[in-house]
Amino acid sequence: MPTPPPERLMRKKRRAEAPVTSRSMALFRLGEACNNRCPMCSNSGRPEAFFVQRDELLARVQRLAVWGFRRVILTGGEPTIHPAFFDVAEALQARGIAWDLNTHGRSFADPAFTARALELGLERAIVSLHSHDEAASRAMSGFSAQAHADTVAGALALVQAGVPVVINLVLSTLNLGHLDAFVRYCADTFGDDAAVKLCFPFTGGKGGDWEEIQLRYATVRGPLERALALGASLGLKVRTESVPNCVHGDPTRRDTSRSGFGETHYLDDVTGDRVYPIRYIEAQLKVWPERCQACAALPHCPGVQEAYAQRYGVDELSPFAAPKATAT
Repeated sequence: MPTPPPERLMRKKRRAEAPVTSRSMALFRLGEACNNRCPMCSNSGRPEAFFVQRDELLARVQRLAVWGFRRVILTGGEPTIHPAFFDVAEALQARGIAWDLNTHGRSFADPAFTARALELGLERAIVSLHSHDEAASRAMSGFSAQAHADTVAGALALVQAGVPVVINLVLSTLNLGHLDAFVRYCADTFGDDAAVKLCFPFTGGKGGDWEEIQLRYATVRGPLERALALGASLGLKVRTESVPNCVHGDPTRRDTSRSGFGETHYLDDVTGDRVYPIRYIEAQLKVWPERCQACAALPHCPGVQEAYAQRYGVDELSPFAAPKATAT
């Protein structure tokens, strides 16, 4: 009997250009330099993206202001270790541009650093902490016991200063078995003013081949469902990233973007001379099986990484039935 052809994969159509409005947010990378050594690093590893000089970063701030951006999200690498970090923050503040931060949090263990960032307008932060278990955390971030402690202390310092914080965890074989405990730890340590983001690993970066992030949706389904249920019972906001709705079981949950703060545009990290719509970039990386066309969650489902679909197929996905129309 002949083998049936593989199911056709779909992409969402997104425009390659998008206007800048008063609600637009630009992801602004200060370079890929970092003092963590995460083996699953999602950065590109391109030499030309490693470090951006101060004068060029300040020129990019000016361009963003001229283009009409009123908010940016600073990221890296690790943006807080860039020698021009506070210069960039000052330039943003001077132009009336609000700024948020993607960080490993270690710099904020220093009270003076935290105070300066707050003085210059830091509004929100995503802090990467991949486990409350020190051994797992160190293995995933490639750092010391002191660095793990500094990450926790930095996140706590931000929370105590009133900065809305999202604790970012990338799923791996090293933390999947204690997601429940991690959620409870975050609730106990940071309180319900913080949120948790559980991210299915991205394998398109320089660390994409790391064995510990070669996960299947079928493997993460149970731990994710339990972690989400626990978060709800504790009053803790638990988000997901890059997890199809049929995997965690909630057709109404809206997945976060890969960056996490609702960014609309991505500033070219090498040239710095143009921006691309985030939705367009994501549409180039994600696919859906054809049977998902009628899924009730399709409008906000993040789909699957194309590389995942090519490696494992899409048989794990099970579309939600569309709600039946109510007779009038």
